[in-house]
Amino acid sequence: MPQAARKVWTEETEDRKVVVRRSHRRRTGRISHAQLDTELRSKILILFLLFAVTATVTLVRSEVSAMRGYELVQIQRQAAQLERENKDIELKIAQLKAPQRIKDLATNELGMVVPKEVYFAGGNIR
Repeated sequence: MPQAARKVWTEETEDRKVVVRRSHRRRTGRISHAQLDTELRSKILILFLLFAVTATVTLVRSEVSAMRGYELVQIQRQAAQLERENKDIELKIAQLKAPQRIKDLATNELGMVVPKEVYFAGGNIR
């Protein structure tokens, strides 16, 4: 780092001689330490904020995915239970439609009699 140019002059007053020194820095393309610290802090702050936002977004997305997973499992359980209920209902329907059951109901509860012979009419049925 080049030395700053210094100007030295003396001023004489009535009772004493005073030496005044002033330093003038040359304007170079270099950045001072204070500016470096400020820029570094700004970059670190931006990096930290970027990391925090990324972490938050990732956390929210994983939470949403987990919630959707739980909902999917719950819906699958409901679907399985509805399928079991549907099979039970289909079995009951089959039992109610059974010809033997219908015959037993007709003869026992309604007093109907099963015919001994069945006649069919012959001819053209349109």
